[in-house]
Amino acid sequence: MDSFIYFAEVDVSMIDLHTHTTASDGSLSFEELVAEAKAAGLKAIAITDHDTIMSAVKITGKEPMEVIPGIELSIFDKNYMDIHILGLYIDPKDGDLTKKLKSIKTERENQKKAIIAKLKELRYEIPFEEVKAKAKGSIGRPHIAQVLVEKYPNDFPSVQSAFDKLLGNGKPAYVDRPIGFSLKEAISLIHSAGGVAFLAHPFIYKYDLDQMVADFEYADGDGLEVFYDYITNMPEANLNEAQNEEHVAHVRALASVGGFLMSGGSDFHGAAKGQKLGAFGAPDEILDKIKAEIE
Repeated sequence: MDSFIYFAEVDVSMIDLHTHTTASDGSLSFEELVAEAKAAGLKAIAITDHDTIMSAVKITGKEPMEVIPGIELSIFDKNYMDIHILGLYIDPKDGDLTKKLKSIKTERENQKKAIIAKLKELRYEIPFEEVKAKAKGSIGRPHIAQVLVEKYPNDFPSVQSAFDKLLGNGKPAYVDRPIGFSLKEAISLIHSAGGVAFLAHPFIYKYDLDQMVADFEYADGDGLEVFYDYITNMPEANLNEAQNEEHVAHVRALASVGGFLMSGGSDFHGAAKGQKLGAFGAPDEILDKIKAEIE
């Protein structure tokens, strides 16, 4: 899709505060992502890999634009299963953070092994070692999907088809991660690492939006991901640009009423989603407010 209409009306620079590298389930390495962001003319990007800081620790401050250390944490507790919290401007070397991420890595691997066991019951047999070989960092469901596409191309012509048939939330091979990492704990972890916490892509989830935002605020969350490319990241919803803008406007209103900071980005993964970096982003003015909050 073309850049969000907001940029056609206002002369601002674009930023992207939600991107992934090969350290989780993106298709570009840290170095490739930075180079592509520069080529796309982005003023700033945030590295927000799933439950890992493997790429964030590579940031030196000498990159050709501002590169923000971040993370995307997955919440699994009695109230919310698999909602995501973005941490921006974290210290990727923070002791509490690195310790928690080690335990999360074990949980993620156990979950993926359970999914592979379910797939075997469904007559799709893939070795865990092959899946792990696909991942240069933390293992995600897209890595399982890639192996399914390679081994069973007639059943799974694309990564998305594997999610639609078996791996998506609620599908036959889906397995939740263990309950134990709560909304409050994730936000506290981000704060202790010096960062600010944002509720990622609020319209992705099946939960009541108003209640989820209220719980996020009660847990001391800082902001909402307002600008987001739901069209690319929710293909099953068949949204058009007008509907995407309605989602953005809705979350923006929630942020305004609740006094939240705003963030935004493409949720860039690259080849797996057919994305082009710089095709969707957020206005750079929101970054100044985030920085002011940190200072």
